[in-house]
Amino acid sequence: MSEEQRPPGEEAAAQSAQPAPRPHRGPPIETADETLSERGEATAKRLAAALGADAVAAGGRGETPWARVEVGALARVLRRCRDDDALRMDMLHYVERIELDYVLASVAHNRKAIIKVDLPADAPSAPTATRLWQAAAWYEREAHDLFGVAFEGNDDLAPLLLFEGFEGRPGLKSFPLHEYEEY
Repeated sequence: MSEEQRPPGEEAAAQSAQPAPRPHRGPPIETADETLSERGEATAKRLAAALGADAVAAGGRGETPWARVEVGALARVLRRCRDDDALRMDMLHYVERIELDYVLASVAHNRKAIIKVDLPADAPSAPTATRLWQAAAWYEREAHDLFGVAFEGNDDLAPLLLFEGFEGRPGLKSFPLHEYEEY
């Protein structure tokens, strides 16, 4: 039942049924500072003007602003970024990197957090997490198989998904899927 259809006495009952916000405990959580430089601010203004209501969120750091859009608006937004005279984004660039995401959970405190780390694609390496959580062994073997990530301190990086002697890293964008012949 919508707010307009709710009988007069039930509005207060509906509001009191909502849980009260929990107070924040502990020190404040520090987040990376998203501050744009003067040049970044100028680009952000042009981007906001070009995207209009298609931008559902925005931010940035340094000279690089970002905007989040709905998937249904993506093609229209990309075309606008390329064709808008104030933007003229005439080159698509991506950073060749591998991102490891560690999704952590606390059963005792009912919390989750994600720790992210970027690795260079040409020589990806990270310390093992198997000394902390044995379950990391499977994930590290998978990342080693598919992306070539070396996990320092992990003594068992035997293939998990691929066969022994498989050449290449099929998880990387550079892997030539169309040229691969099965044995």
